[in-house]
Amino acid sequence: MLEIIGYHAGSFEVLNLDDVNSEHDLIWIDCYDPSDVELIELSKKIEIETDELSLGLDEQEVPRVEEEDTYYTIIFKAPLFEEDITTTSFGLYVKDNIILTIHADKIKSIGRLYNLVKTKKPRTLLDKGKGFFIYTILNQITISYSRILVNLEDQLDVFEDRIVQEQNKNMTEEILQLRKMLVYFHKALISNKDVISVLKRKYLSITTQEDRWEFEDLYYDILQLIDMETTYRELLSSMMDMSLSIENIRMNQVMKILTMITALFAVPMWITGIYGMNFKYMPLSESPYGFWVISLVSIVFILVISRIFVKEKWIK
Repeated sequence: MLEIIGYHAGSFEVLNLDDVNSEHDLIWIDCYDPSDVELIELSKKIEIETDELSLGLDEQEVPRVEEEDTYYTIIFKAPLFEEDITTTSFGLYVKDNIILTIHADKIKSIGRLYNLVKTKKPRTLLDKGKGFFIYTILNQITISYSRILVNLEDQLDVFEDRIVQEQNKNMTEEILQLRKMLVYFHKALISNKDVISVLKRKYLSITTQEDRWEFEDLYYDILQLIDMETTYRELLSSMMDMSLSIENIRMNQVMKILTMITALFAVPMWITGIYGMNFKYMPLSESPYGFWVISLVSIVFILVISRIFVKEKWIK
């Protein structure tokens, strides 16, 4: 699917691929999960090989900045909202007055920015040139990471209360899932940091000095997100250890209770087991008080063992 916006002299219009030309100051083409026909037509229109465009459709492509003869390629990592939150790569191509974003997965940040350009004043986003608009796209991606991590902070507070109050398999799975998400985020943010580092240092024809200052601010924002992610990942690891420790304590409590019950009835069971044998001559077997004597002895043993447990503070 292709969505194209053309900007010229303070106003914008929605274009078709055939309308893309050099008359506009800036043209943004957003290409989401294109068909083979769309990819070929796009390749012919902007004169970039389909193999090069396919790099932006590879979810596992490594983020980087590449300078070709007639265009620039930027691969960046963005959060992917599916059943679980992971990350995906997308491509950003810059050639002449065209900025192309191409991705196989639906990236909410890009969709949000597209709607923002159409509904708000496009001049604030598109009038400052290609470099600033590239910064705007990458900044929107970074903001998505920030929102997720800020929401995660509230989840961690809830987890701390739940660990103490309850212990179940679902909570352990939730902690593991969040740790997995943060591992993806860590790899993505580290790679994105390297991309922004190139954009803020290298003198590229698509950026101005003001743009590089913006990228420098974005670089430090990503560093802060990496610190947040690392902190939250360590907290989740501590919570997992605490959860397992509490589970072991509760299991030990159950085993202690079972051990006490076994110890309390071990001697009475031993005595009754002996008297259950088919011997003709057994002490008290012929006595009318035999049953009561054996029962009294068993109760005495139970009381003595109970007293020992109380003294050792096994029973409170």
